[in-house]
Amino acid sequence: MSSFRVKPSKPVAVFGAVFGVAILVFGFVNANKSGGFIWLWLIAGVAIIGFNLWAAFSKNGATEVISRRE
Repeated sequence: MSSFRVKPSKPVAVFGAVFGVAILVFGFVNANKSGGFIWLWLIAGVAIIGFNLWAAFSKNGATEVISRRE
């Protein structure tokens, strides 16, 4: 059985991190208008940034493993 690691290209992963930064900026701008949901929003933004930077620059940054039986 062989397996292949699939990871996004660096430009796509960096774009995802930039999207996460946009989520954080939106969250900080609206922080005093919203209640407790904004903390969940900010945590999601940090998680998106972390995951995408890990996928872009880590040697083992595979987001999916495909196994094939022969």
